[in-house]
Amino acid sequence: MKKEIKSNNEKLVNKVFGILTKVKDNPKKIENVFTELFEKDFEVQLNEISKLKDGILKGLIISVKDLFDVKGYHTRGGTKFLEPNISLSDAKCISSIRKEGGLLLGHTNMTELAYSGLGINPHYGTPDNPLYPGAVPGGSTSGGAVSVALDLSDIAIGTDTGGSTRIPAAFTGITGFKPTQDSISRNGVLALSSSLDSVGLMAKNVELCKLGYHAMRGKINDKKEKLQNKNPKLIIPSNFGFENIDTEIKVAFDLAKKKIIENGYEVIEINVPILDLYKKVPIWQFASVECATEYFYLYNEKKHLIDPNVLRRIERASEVTAVEYNLLQKIRVDLIEEFNKFLKNNFLIMPTVTIKPPILENCKDSEIYDEANLISLRNTTLANYMNGCSISIPYFENKKPIGIMINATTNEDDYLLSISSEIEKMLQK
Repeated sequence: MKKEIKSNNEKLVNKVFGILTKVKDNPKKIENVFTELFEKDFEVQLNEISKLKDGILKGLIISVKDLFDVKGYHTRGGTKFLEPNISLSDAKCISSIRKEGGLLLGHTNMTELAYSGLGINPHYGTPDNPLYPGAVPGGSTSGGAVSVALDLSDIAIGTDTGGSTRIPAAFTGITGFKPTQDSISRNGVLALSSSLDSVGLMAKNVELCKLGYHAMRGKINDKKEKLQNKNPKLIIPSNFGFENIDTEIKVAFDLAKKKIIENGYEVIEINVPILDLYKKVPIWQFASVECATEYFYLYNEKKHLIDPNVLRRIERASEVTAVEYNLLQKIRVDLIEEFNKFLKNNFLIMPTVTIKPPILENCKDSEIYDEANLISLRNTTLANYMNGCSISIPYFENKKPIGIMINATTNEDDYLLSISSEIEKMLQK
């Protein structure tokens, strides 16, 4: 195969075979990252890519969370109870990636049904955290984050319902981006929560996230946001985002904040009253009710096949009345409007996650699992609820990363990516 296509794609062919060699030569290190590789299609993909005159993803390797339909492969969703049907077509956003020249590497492992921020999967194993051996990688897009952290893929496509690209990005020292919900199609993507799900992505830097976002969105935006004309403020909420924070993370966040201020940005710490209202919202009801509805007929018959930590969350749907659920939706609409009015052209900034990655073995205790999961999701879920966009940028202190999370209002994705690119440079100095 390599000889047949080397003349047209030599650089990309060598890159692909280098990755395959790394996977086969390091089975323990790569264990549980992928549920399947798309190896049998590499020749076809490479030849199709060679025919493209241009494409913003040409030369890039893309891993795909096992929630996305990829033609000719199973979409398992990290489960054992879903029917093992082969997809007849690509998810719409995956088709867009092909059109822009991205080479699809394989389906990556994940929390079952994307229902946790820790990345644990008892069915297909849990990928080890490359930076914290023995710790969880974060989830639910666990395999995707590790595939980027280990240089197996340039971009990892995932979903983000409450932090599922940004939490694993923070835990593994990479960048994770959650766009505004409807900016990328979810056709052909298994659902967890129709209200909160977004297609997101992870990469080593903001620029790669930007390329992947524009490719999946189907609209290439070369226009640069003029940040100097907007004079944005970076707002640190004094009443949200710092509960249960580890000392090392607080110290690292303060050092990152100092760098940002020294580089000319206005950073203010104020009370944000709408966040006090947000903290009272039973946000868990969205995923519980909507997941139970989505998979009702299947999961009701096959409960014994579901991860107990996931099943416990699905079954909480029975606690929610129809009136409560409808009120939840109505309150959300009002809070989004108020939040966008408050934030305007400014940004919220806070730690992505306030704890270090918990040890996998400890999470076998359901109480420890639940507490770590709750804390991990606390800051990130805000952007999903407010239908905003959000990014986690790594900042390393003593060779260990934390995530610096920046949130913007609905549909300000390009604006957020522009300022994040600038802040990324500051934090790397």
